[in-house]
Amino acid sequence: MMNKVFKILGIGTLALLASCTNNNSSSSSISSSSSISTPTSSTLSSSTTSSSIDDNTKIKDEDKVVPTSTKMDYVDHANFGASEYDESKWFKNTLDKVAFPDPQVIEVGDTYYIYGTTDRTGSKTLDCYSTKDFNNFELHMDIYKPQNEWSEGVLFAPEVYEIDGTFYLFYSDNMKSNGLRYINVLTSNSPVGPFEEYKGTDYYGNELDGYKAPIFRHNDSLGLSVLDQNLFIDDDGSMYMYYSIYDTGIMQYIIGVSMLDPVTPDWDTYKILVRPGELTPKTTSTNMLIWEAYQGFKVAEGPFMVKSPVNGKYYLTYSVNHYPDRYYTVCYAYSDEPLGDFTKPYKKGEQWTNLLFGYAGGMKSTTVYDKWEGFMSGTAHHCIFKIGDQYMIGYHAHKNRKDSSNGRFFGLDRLFFNEEGTPYCYGPTDSIEPLPEKISGYKNIVLDAANVKTENITNPEYLTDNFVPEHYNLPVESSREATLGSGLSYVEIDFDKEYLIGGLSIYNSCFYEKALSQIEFIKFDNDNNIIDTVFPSEYLNDEKEFIFPGSAFTYDIKDIKAKRVIIGFNCGSETNLSEISIYGKTA
Repeated sequence: MMNKVFKILGIGTLALLASCTNNNSSSSSISSSSSISTPTSSTLSSSTTSSSIDDNTKIKDEDKVVPTSTKMDYVDHANFGASEYDESKWFKNTLDKVAFPDPQVIEVGDTYYIYGTTDRTGSKTLDCYSTKDFNNFELHMDIYKPQNEWSEGVLFAPEVYEIDGTFYLFYSDNMKSNGLRYINVLTSNSPVGPFEEYKGTDYYGNELDGYKAPIFRHNDSLGLSVLDQNLFIDDDGSMYMYYSIYDTGIMQYIIGVSMLDPVTPDWDTYKILVRPGELTPKTTSTNMLIWEAYQGFKVAEGPFMVKSPVNGKYYLTYSVNHYPDRYYTVCYAYSDEPLGDFTKPYKKGEQWTNLLFGYAGGMKSTTVYDKWEGFMSGTAHHCIFKIGDQYMIGYHAHKNRKDSSNGRFFGLDRLFFNEEGTPYCYGPTDSIEPLPEKISGYKNIVLDAANVKTENITNPEYLTDNFVPEHYNLPVESSREATLGSGLSYVEIDFDKEYLIGGLSIYNSCFYEKALSQIEFIKFDNDNNIIDTVFPSEYLNDEKEFIFPGSAFTYDIKDIKAKRVIIGFNCGSETNLSEISIYGKTA
């Protein structure tokens, strides 16, 4: 917890006036006012909501008065930076705490366990980290040390699942006799081990012993290696496994198979589901989705299946390109069935149409590639999990934020589903972000707003649609920003009850030239205000004219009671904002 604070505290109305400077010469003024009714959203993991506009209600003049003093206790992270923050409310992807490529996260009780390829031992053993807040981590070393007869002991991408009180750990390793990589199974009565090779029977009563041979041997018939397994258990208890086939010299592609129990695949259901660069797995060399195939050896690996809570469809998410590359990225395909025909969203002439998370630009020496250096790099081989009602995406990223030479570390960000049921993410982020409600006690109460009014703002619905554009070069994202007109602009957010407010994030534009530079104050009733605040300089690269995607003006507030929020801006020219999030809990 930071011990540096401003004095600030109050109850009632919040008003904010911003001063804007940018390089956009356009300065057309928009004088209309509007009112937006925002449907209630039960959780942060619910779908994006669109707001209706009512032009009949205006913000009162007395609510626009500029404050001159403050009484409140708050932390402005533009002044104190992002190195210190209240770990009970916020997290940040510092990429220096959990040295795990290929991470997977499970929850047991009130603790989260992170598994991954163990760089500490050169992949010779398996470690685990545990955490309750994703800020502080405990390392559990050598939860498995291979001593079996068959393997070389090069352990990749472990995943753990608790099934009927037993923890099953799936991983891949090379066989000494033929050099091929196979999937094996370990078990333990604890999430931190020790794990031992599975010894028992399969669904049919056949004896299995993971000490003597790998449990899964189907790839013997292919003569190819397999890796990056993912187990998916559907709502009805049916079980499926997905993994990547390493077709040497050609590509890695993803298959799926139904499971009769945790150690018995039904090989009659084996099916190729996704090939990199291809719209359908029936083709191998069209490269219609060129962003999935930036190099000669094409890669689709690290599959992770998630079922949409909105439309019930199955989203097969996977990593493309090579893990040392900045453009190692998560894409997706969807189907009505766990082993159905999967569709990759595609529109001719557009790029990255099936992107879920990560980099979305060209190859080396292109504009986006150069700008992302120092921000994030290689953010893929992911997992999807929940903290309470909030979906999260966990992933590895390059520690030095440009390539894999300094190793890969664990990161996480928030994942949502839109009204159609499609998953999307806030991130990757390098800024201070709010912890989910289950940990912090706070949620984004903007999603529960009873009414939203605006003046002199174009597309104001984008300020409260629970979406933050990440890629300025993708019009499908970058078009979803609100534009503040030249001069004074305002937003009023009203709630149907009083909340305790503990923080704010005002997400900036994804366009460097349209970004908001300064907020002069945030006003509450009774002389309770935030004053003299600027956008954090650590999220800007002026040399490259780049603003870190998903970055925000961030304020940590000692709880204040409020029922409405008024935000005002004073811009010399048109300026964009992405989203307003207010973190509160019932008063």
